[in-house]
Amino acid sequence: MIQEQDSLKDLKMINYIFSGIGHAVGRYQITNEDIFEATQKGLLSGFDEQKVLSSKNYQQFSERHPGVSPFDYFAEYKMGFKYRNTVVPFPPKKKHFLRTENSTELAVRAINNAFNDANIDPKLIDAWFVSTVSPHEQAPGIAATIKTYFVDRNNLTPTFTLASGCSGFNLNLERALEYLKDHNSAKHVVVAHTETMSSFLTEKSKFVSFVTFGDGAGAVILSKVESEEKEGIVAIENFQDLHMIDFVGVDKSWNLYMGESVIKDRAIINLIKSTKSILEKTKWSVDEIDLLVPHQTGNAILIDVAKTLNLPKEKLYLEAQRQFGNVSGSTVLLSLSLLNQSGTLTEGKKILSATAGVGGKYGAFSYIVPKKAKLNLQIEGDLKGKNVLVVGASGGIGLSILEALKKREANIIFTYRNENKAEEINSKFPSAEGFELNLMDFNSIHHFIESLKKAYTSIDHLIFTPGISGGLISGSEIQPEMYKQVHQINYQSLVSIYQNLFDSINSSVVWLGSAAEDAQFAGSSAYVSSKKALHGFVASASWEAFSKGLRMIYYMPGVVATGMTNELNPKQAFIAMQQINQAKILDVDTVAENIVKSLYLIKIEGVDDTFENILTVRRHGYLVSDNRW
Repeated sequence: MIQEQDSLKDLKMINYIFSGIGHAVGRYQITNEDIFEATQKGLLSGFDEQKVLSSKNYQQFSERHPGVSPFDYFAEYKMGFKYRNTVVPFPPKKKHFLRTENSTELAVRAINNAFNDANIDPKLIDAWFVSTVSPHEQAPGIAATIKTYFVDRNNLTPTFTLASGCSGFNLNLERALEYLKDHNSAKHVVVAHTETMSSFLTEKSKFVSFVTFGDGAGAVILSKVESEEKEGIVAIENFQDLHMIDFVGVDKSWNLYMGESVIKDRAIINLIKSTKSILEKTKWSVDEIDLLVPHQTGNAILIDVAKTLNLPKEKLYLEAQRQFGNVSGSTVLLSLSLLNQSGTLTEGKKILSATAGVGGKYGAFSYIVPKKAKLNLQIEGDLKGKNVLVVGASGGIGLSILEALKKREANIIFTYRNENKAEEINSKFPSAEGFELNLMDFNSIHHFIESLKKAYTSIDHLIFTPGISGGLISGSEIQPEMYKQVHQINYQSLVSIYQNLFDSINSSVVWLGSAAEDAQFAGSSAYVSSKKALHGFVASASWEAFSKGLRMIYYMPGVVATGMTNELNPKQAFIAMQQINQAKILDVDTVAENIVKSLYLIKIEGVDDTFENILTVRRHGYLVSDNRW
């Protein structure tokens, strides 16, 4: 009998927990004051200050809260919104969305924050679930694109894109649970929602929409774990109310439409209905709820819901909408992330989340904060065991690239020009192996290739960083001998090395280009012509590389705080940055990190990709004219 009891203690149940939570919002914070000023200037309509001033509710409120303006009273206290963040300056215009952060990039930031919170490697994710109604492109699905920012091109895990707004996260959460239950080997999935609501407001003039909506994304890592008692997600449900189908949505011209009175009436009904349903399914009473984390449009709906449920107001979590506005299906995720950051998600806390909105979709889930929410899994380096050759490792960017490779546990191979530089590099990277190489001497190039092939049967990744300017400060006419030297080092020798190593390279080649190709200035003719020659060769060679499974990336950073920039006078640097719309000089380590990520990731946050033949041309830190894209 005692043995039987002991064995029962050893039995553990399968639970589904949020092991990581993250969020991201648009870069521009819009205050109630900004919106009020727009109403005063006639840019927005619908706010009647005199009507608010004469109302008894405001007068009574003003006695208790002196100094609160009629607009702040209406926007913050009645509606429930103080700030909201958007991806474009206020007020939003269609032209602003051509060059700004989009819903994909917001989601990438949010998911990355969730990974960091969970301390989990993206390679361990078994499926990706992302919902939105404001994708930056119609196809492929946003989940498929987002995945490329985190894992290499050999990753085969499935992605699921859902076109849904307010209840998008709740719907995808149910699908994600089903996936984990149906796939025994699956342990971790991403569930995210992202939205740029401001993109639906470019034709709006009523102030209410601008008070209400913001841009943001949220994400959770949903993990399957074994626990001794029930925790994590307890129950989840989703429904649809067809009474709302024509009263809130986005039309074919990308404009938001809302029937406010219908939304309010049906949302209150649906939030109460889904909350009661999930309480019954979870076997909780209202009193057992520690926090109600809802999504809907403002206090007028949510406070009425809490009153009807007899839920104390302090248990109704409204901080996310107050700080960031209505961010559609991202709102619940933003709430969870804020609660997580503040340390409020303490062990055993019981949370109920209810949503209702666009398409009449509504639902809820119940959640018990687990004892051990963080997994603390060991993260393996992305390039562990991979042979990575860096040609030109002694410069500022080259040394930072070696640091980035070391962090990813790569087998580092590098070239050096003199013994002193080799000793300096080996003192920082003891396990790295160096080969002497003089790019002005074809005998040295031949000897380097022969020595490398004897030591390594294959190279997984190759990075070319060498480049000399030929002298840029004087702006004087360059001498023929120097012109020849610039072309040999920047172009001819690199091409020769690539062609001789082509059969030995397995995966990818990154070529360091230059923004000087887009921003020319006095004294740069030799440098620019050599880089353009290299660029042309790489583009033409990309098809042959692709046919053998080799990925080619031509990486063009803007003005960087090293290398050629050190030869520019302030006027040259300023003119160059103006020509390419670069806001600030790029940090060396950031450029190096992105170059190394380019070896194995298809897309990189914060850079723009275009294609020439099959070559990926990656511009970092600046914008160029539309005819280049």
